[in-house]
Amino acid sequence: MKRIVLFIFRFLQSFIFSYKRYECFKGYWRSLRSIWLRSIFNHCGKSVFFGKIGRIHGSKCISIADGTFFDDYFHLTAWPELVKNVPVLKIGENCSFGAYSHITCTNKITIGNHCLTGKWVTISDNNHGDSSKEALQLPPSQRELVSKGAVIIEDDVWIGDKATVLSGVTIGKGSIIAANAVVTKDVPAYCIAAGNPAKIIRKVSDEDKV
Repeated sequence: MKRIVLFIFRFLQSFIFSYKRYECFKGYWRSLRSIWLRSIFNHCGKSVFFGKIGRIHGSKCISIADGTFFDDYFHLTAWPELVKNVPVLKIGENCSFGAYSHITCTNKITIGNHCLTGKWVTISDNNHGDSSKEALQLPPSQRELVSKGAVIIEDDVWIGDKATVLSGVTIGKGSIIAANAVVTKDVPAYCIAAGNPAKIIRKVSDEDKV
C-alpha cells in the first residue's frame, strides 16, 4: 500500500511540479514583469525582457533597444540626484546580460548591439570618491561619486563571468573580455583581454577574421 501511495505521490509531483511546468510559469511571470517595467524607462523596446529585479534606479535616464534581455537579480542604476550632470545610459539591440549583472551610471555608458555578458559582470563609470587624502578621510558612503569618463562598449562584445569594466574605457567592436578581468584601459576592436588589470593577450588579424 505504501508503495502505491508513494508511486502516486511521485507521479503527481512530476506532473504538477515538473521542471518543464516550472519553466512555463517562470516565462509567464517574466512576460508580465517585463510589460510592467518597460513603461518606467526613458525608452524601452517592446521585446525587452527582464528577470527578477535586483535594483532599478534612475530609470528615466536609461534607454534600452529592442530584443535585449536581463537575467535574474540585475542591477540597473543611474544617479542624477548625486551628480550635477544628467547621466545617460543607453543599451543597444539584442543584448543579453547574465544574472547578477550590475550597470551603474553617473556620466555616460553606451553599450552597442548584440553584446553578451556572463554572470556577476559589473560595468561602472563612477567610483565613491578619488584617492586624495581628503577623500580617504571620509567614510566611503559619504564620498562624492567621481567619474573618469564615459564607458563605451561597441557592437558584438562578449564579457565573461565576474569581469569588471571601469570608467573612461572604450571596448572595441567584436572584442572578448575574459572572466574575472578588470578593464581599466581601452581595448581595441577584435582583441581578447584578460587579467587584473586587463591586458591584450591576442589581437585578431584581418587574415584571422576572413
